[in-house]
Amino acid sequence: MRDLIAEWRLDFSGIKGQPELTQYFATMDITEAFLNDPYDWNGPKQPHVCATEADMDGALTMQLLKQITGTPVLFADVRHYHADRDIWDLCNSGQHATWYAARSDDPAENLGRVHLYPEVFFFPAGGASVHHLAAPGEMTFARLTRRDGAYRMQLMLGAFETYDQATNEALMKQSTWEWPHAFARLDADAGAFLSRFGANHIHAVPGDQRATVRATCDLLGVTLDEFTRAS
Repeated sequence: MRDLIAEWRLDFSGIKGQPELTQYFATMDITEAFLNDPYDWNGPKQPHVCATEADMDGALTMQLLKQITGTPVLFADVRHYHADRDIWDLCNSGQHATWYAARSDDPAENLGRVHLYPEVFFFPAGGASVHHLAAPGEMTFARLTRRDGAYRMQLMLGAFETYDQATNEALMKQSTWEWPHAFARLDADAGAFLSRFGANHIHAVPGDQRATVRATCDLLGVTLDEFTRAS
């Protein structure tokens, strides 16, 4: 992937993955995680946005957020809603950058919380899942979706949460334990979110970046669809 990115001078990329790679070659979880990271086995580097499932509206969202924050951008499935806690388990194969495990400038601190596990039955070609739990903190969630063929930026504030080890493990096991997880509390009513949010993937960056995202949308002429508990 690094060779292809250099040869084709790509600003960001996506990998289709299923079913060809995941059935007959190997999964790209490690590749996707470390492309999105600010480091790899060669040392520090700029994150290269890479979206799984060749979700290029997701990659475009991530590229905008990366330019705003300079940090890796989370890519995740909207996988499961724990109604009893009002939190979402954002979980997608190995796609989460390992940086989110601790959000530390020291790669060893992040990677000390990461485990590689054999892929589950979805991916018979094998490879490794990049398992970790995202560190807690305030986050901005965003996603470019389309309505009647036009882009809209769906935006909300929220936070990642973690709990005691037993609770973390029990919650992860309600979906796919081997994959990376982020427990997210969104400033959005669950019913409104499910009825309006226009994608199965969502993206996040640390802190409250909403003002800059709003300004970016205004400059680009992109409609803003903002969620809050009040709306």
